[in-house]
Amino acid sequence: MQQERFIELLTKKLSGEITLSEQMELSRWLEANPDDAHLEAQMSDIFNNDSQPAHSGKQLSKREQNWHKLHQLMEEEPYPVVIGRKPAKIRSALKWAAAAAILLLVVIIGMRMQNGGHKPGINNSNIVATKKGSKSNLVLPDGSKVWINSDSKISYEDGFGKTHRTLSLTGEAYFDVVKDPERPFIIHTSELDVKVLGTAFNVRAYPDESNSTTTLVRGSLQVKLNKHEQQVYILKPDEKLIVNKEPLLPVKSTPGLEQEEIIKLKIVKTDSIPPEAQWTNNNLVFENKRLDEIALILSRWYGVSVVINGSDKMKAEKYNGFYDNQSIQNVLEALKISAGFSYKIENNTVLIEP
Repeated sequence: MQQERFIELLTKKLSGEITLSEQMELSRWLEANPDDAHLEAQMSDIFNNDSQPAHSGKQLSKREQNWHKLHQLMEEEPYPVVIGRKPAKIRSALKWAAAAAILLLVVIIGMRMQNGGHKPGINNSNIVATKKGSKSNLVLPDGSKVWINSDSKISYEDGFGKTHRTLSLTGEAYFDVVKDPERPFIIHTSELDVKVLGTAFNVRAYPDESNSTTTLVRGSLQVKLNKHEQQVYILKPDEKLIVNKEPLLPVKSTPGLEQEEIIKLKIVKTDSIPPEAQWTNNNLVFENKRLDEIALILSRWYGVSVVINGSDKMKAEKYNGFYDNQSIQNVLEALKISAGFSYKIENNTVLIEP
């Protein structure tokens, strides 16, 4: 692989545009080239920290350290020129200059993704959408911040922040909302409405999943169900509300009693960020998830097609996992050890078999 190809693949990875086959090509190159692996790690650390919500003072300090590190590496003393061969340090400097260009290009791509999502419609809606395998973030007109997970969309009408603060969400997003008592912040999904004054929380409402989940990090939330408008739930920090979409089934042990449609839970945190919001730090988390649910999550996360060629029992087995910015190969290898399945990757398709 030529150096230009490495820069191209690294740019695609940081901007969320890399395909599975390109990710595998990049992984092979990094294994064989430690210097480039170091550059990739530094750039990923800088970009991921800069594009993620800062949940604590330590994260803000880390972000500043990363940018300072990049500036130091690019501002080293000039090196002597040797005719006929570039000294190693000059090649390193050129590589870090390319790194700066990558970072700028990724920022431009991110801006284009956001601006490209602005499509005036009949109701002058502003739309920001992400595709599978990519994430995005933006600041709304009122100053509130939103991190949008893969395969998700938010839309809001003109006048947001002035006459109203209402938006619609399909998929998953993390919100850090600016306080405005006169204009409550309201999120509409297919199953529920979330109303806040100022807080940080995560909403997951994918249309092809069996439930919708709202998780509160700080502040307070009011959640109202669309099917039962009289049912209103108030969430406190570290609580989450799960709304099941599937038709209710009778509980066998008690005739006439239906399975619980609404589940309100207290989160047990081992980090400053609850598991439901770990994706904002590029961490992939499974908590008691079925294998077919994990396949759907992997499909969105990496922008691939994941097919399970196995029995219903195999698909229903549940697993836990925490993956810190890992490739899909590493995730599949870890799951392979736990689940005992085999898999193969062809183009952009992952086939899982017993």
